[in-house]
Amino acid sequence: MNVVRFDIGFKYQINSHFQLDALLPYEIKDQDANIGGLDKIEDSETRDKILLYQEIHHRDETYVGFSDMDLLFGYHRHTTFLNNDMLFVKVGTTIPLGKIEDNPWTLGDKGMEHLHIQFGTGTFNPIADLNYSFPVYGGLRAKASVRGKYPFYENNKEYLGSKDITYTAGLDYRATDWLSFHTNYLGLYQSYAHWAGEIDINTGLRFSVVSFGTSIATPYNVPLSVTFMLPIQQETLYDDSAQGNDAFKLGSLVSVRALYSF
Repeated sequence: MNVVRFDIGFKYQINSHFQLDALLPYEIKDQDANIGGLDKIEDSETRDKILLYQEIHHRDETYVGFSDMDLLFGYHRHTTFLNNDMLFVKVGTTIPLGKIEDNPWTLGDKGMEHLHIQFGTGTFNPIADLNYSFPVYGGLRAKASVRGKYPFYENNKEYLGSKDITYTAGLDYRATDWLSFHTNYLGLYQSYAHWAGEIDINTGLRFSVVSFGTSIATPYNVPLSVTFMLPIQQETLYDDSAQGNDAFKLGSLVSVRALYSF
């Protein structure tokens, strides 16, 4: 599966310390499903049954849509602990705009077509986000952050999303007024999601990535950032040594970001 995600974000500066953030993701999820070894099966009826089974569970399809929106109220201040440091605290919630699905495990057991891919959780999920940065030397700054999301109730299809926590640490270096570089370590812990109280074995994940990137100032006050992210560790919480599951393995990622202030 290839995923392309566009984050449409808005920030409103209320005063020198407070701001309101909204982030609306739009995703394109391109799924390529196939079954190996069909050419070795001579019986056409058996092949047709296998292909029908694939269509019930996984199909060659492209899914598009908006995901759940983030709405956050933020507070920031300079020189909290050190000279020229920056502390940024945000709290808020997700807004359930993304498409959700019926229980895929129940439908699969009945031999009915279903989809494991969702664009949202169908619930309002509290979010807390803490960011801190401070100068090290010259144009070099160190930074760290932690962010948590806490789904706490089921949606109307009996789905309870994963709780997760993301943590980062990194360095930013401003070489000139128009050019800077950044590197980062990011870790994620995601708990199991549940369908009608039962664990979804395709969820529950730990992974970490390192990233390297650059930011440049472009004309018309539109800074542009390009970041490359490389996975360094990943594991699912569910022990799939005895049987396979549908958990994904994260590949290399590229992120492009542009900001415009008005």
